[in-house]
Amino acid sequence: MRIDTLYIENAAADRPLTEKIREKLQPQKTEFIDDYQDFFSRRKTPYLQKRSERNLFIALKRGALLRIAPDAYGFGADDLHYYYIHAYNCVYECEYCYLQGYFSSPDLVLFVNHDEILREMKSALAQTPHKRVWFHAGEFSDSLALSHISQELPLYWDFFRQNPHSFLELRTKSVNLSMLRGLEPLPNVIVSFSLSTEVQAALFDREAPGVMQRIEAMQRLRDMGFRLGVHFDPIIYREDFTEKFSEIAAPVADRIGFGAIDYISLGVVRFAKDVFREAKENYPDSGMFARHFIQGEDAKMRYIRPLRLQLLETSQAILKKHGCPEQKIYFCME
Repeated sequence: MRIDTLYIENAAADRPLTEKIREKLQPQKTEFIDDYQDFFSRRKTPYLQKRSERNLFIALKRGALLRIAPDAYGFGADDLHYYYIHAYNCVYECEYCYLQGYFSSPDLVLFVNHDEILREMKSALAQTPHKRVWFHAGEFSDSLALSHISQELPLYWDFFRQNPHSFLELRTKSVNLSMLRGLEPLPNVIVSFSLSTEVQAALFDREAPGVMQRIEAMQRLRDMGFRLGVHFDPIIYREDFTEKFSEIAAPVADRIGFGAIDYISLGVVRFAKDVFREAKENYPDSGMFARHFIQGEDAKMRYIRPLRLQLLETSQAILKKHGCPEQKIYFCME
């Protein structure tokens, strides 16, 4: 992966993972800095500049290391869901990605104070000993795409092996399985793949692996003994949606099998207002905006409710037709 400038926080310079990350990179130049936010957060860099220039920061995450996930974020409505923050930004360029309006820079940030994140997880478990608790990776960066560089997964494997009543979900579009091949499957770790129709992925998932490549990666993980999840999110309207969704449900059923999938989420495309404005500026000709969006009760920009329900109910019916048990399906953040 090409890196123009590698920035290393002085406070992170002597962390064990920092040297491991540096060994994986060949940046054009390296700079040591006091605070990554002086470069990453306090100067505005256009999102699409990532196409021509890519910088990477190695830093310590300060402030919130865990955050309570929104309602209907994960499987199990009665469970407690957190997402943890291991990195910022993504190597892919999906047109609907909310990161383009969330951060002021598209540069990559890898945090190396995972010991502190794990302490926060341990504290969260202690506060709710009688509740099933999930920790999700992949909210601000793909959980696998750079895992061979960031190399933190073995640390989390040790934690979840020692805490078998908690659950880890790795959310990804990546087919980079190099780190997982060296880790034993755990019954409380789920690798979940974001899927869509092939035509939607071809139109909007720039730089990401194709949908069939992701399904092949799921097959390999299934054969290795890993537990799997699927997120059909975001669903984007097309007149031929029913036909195209059926075409992707079939290989999931035939090549993976719903018996090997713990859960499937369905979510219709949505944007925070700032992200919606940024996405329209970045991709003015995108077919993603062919349908009208309105501001919902949660202040997010969405399709009108009847269309959302039609897409959700249609996709649910197709999955059930292909043999998916209804109890494995949930509507995400709807």
